[in-house]
Amino acid sequence: MYCTFKKLTFCLLAVLMPLFMHAQTKGKKPRVIVMTDGEVDDHSSMVRFLLYICDIDLQAVIETNSCYQKNGHSKEPWYERQLDAYEKVYPNLIKHNSEYPTADEIRSKSFVGDEDISHLSNVVSREEREAQKPGERVQYMPDKWPNTPGSDRIVEVLLNKDPSPVYIQAWGGGNTASKAFYKLKTEYPKEYERAVSKVVMYNIWYQDDAGNYIETYHPKVTMLYSDAFNKTWAYRIQTTTNTFITKEVKTNHGPLGALYPQDYISEGDSPSFMYTMNTGLRNYENPSYGGWGGRFEKLPNFANVYADAKDDGDVLIPLKRWVNQVNNNFEARLDWCVAEKYSDANHTPVIKLTSKTEITAKPGKIIKLSAKGTIDPDGNKITVKWWQYKEAGTYDGLVRIMSESYDKMYFIVPKGKKEGTIHIILEVTDNGLPALVSYKRIIIKVKP
Repeated sequence: MYCTFKKLTFCLLAVLMPLFMHAQTKGKKPRVIVMTDGEVDDHSSMVRFLLYICDIDLQAVIETNSCYQKNGHSKEPWYERQLDAYEKVYPNLIKHNSEYPTADEIRSKSFVGDEDISHLSNVVSREEREAQKPGERVQYMPDKWPNTPGSDRIVEVLLNKDPSPVYIQAWGGGNTASKAFYKLKTEYPKEYERAVSKVVMYNIWYQDDAGNYIETYHPKVTMLYSDAFNKTWAYRIQTTTNTFITKEVKTNHGPLGALYPQDYISEGDSPSFMYTMNTGLRNYENPSYGGWGGRFEKLPNFANVYADAKDDGDVLIPLKRWVNQVNNNFEARLDWCVAEKYSDANHTPVIKLTSKTEITAKPGKIIKLSAKGTIDPDGNKITVKWWQYKEAGTYDGLVRIMSESYDKMYFIVPKGKKEGTIHIILEVTDNGLPALVSYKRIIIKVKP
């Protein structure tokens, strides 16, 4: 009788869990615009990006150029081929997450931006690119450049009355965004400040002069400058992943994975969209929080410019600490491409937190947290870990986390005289293949 009941329970879970998981994550998704220069590592990043497109509210994919890809690659059908492959695996993907958009929906939001090589006339060499960091001189003005379908799309999105942030990802150059901001400022002066204040622009380096132009002439735009990607996700770093790419990406995982062009993981642009992924770490709520897309700190003398922050004194750790978990998740999504039933692949645990994720407390207060009710949708065993993300918080001192049981913990807020925050991360890992992790971030606001 017990075995029959157990089998029935898991049959019901297999049917209801996709709906339950979507209900758990349902809410306003981050609005995202991708600008890609079509370099080979962009091709690799796009394969991964399409598998996570269900987690965002896609506003546009815009093909651009950069000081490395001076003419861009929109004339080549690399992106179109990937969308065709995505269309073929789509029927399987929606069995694991019903919120994947159709390929036609993505095509309708695809545009070509600035690919004019003359707009890179002063920033075409590697040496000149190396100087393109926050605070450097502005080398061009986009005033007389023509509008493009890509820049007009950015304008259209920002003029929308929706007040939520728009996350613009510069996988290559950002000059398409430069033109859009210029147009907003000159043609929509009454809407300009409201529009650009919504922008969080994640820059994989400044691969043209757009970064310096935007931080100077459009200071209401929040600019994130990433350099740490170069020694964590870029070329010649994850060179031990050859077997993974061969077996888990290119082979027996459908036509999209088969298009992955490189022999090992080399995706310099991927941290920009990892920043907006729905992991539970709330990475994109604040540049200083940290998550799969890294962690940032505000630069002095700028109102809204941020660069790589340090964890334990190292600017690489905010990205490196998550690499294995990120790639395990990628492997699972590739499995979704060929798993015809929900039960044929692994999925992240579903966390139930019995407290709020925002808590106000005084020094000396006992904080109790519980993950009772957390489940794994595939019936795998789970392990629960609580840890303090000290660098993300602003309140002095480490907390001593004490466990009451595997899913309960408590700690005492340290004594102090200044206000600040304590960030506690709940990390739940299953023992599936591959092992997957879910997170919750609890922020304690300490008010003496």
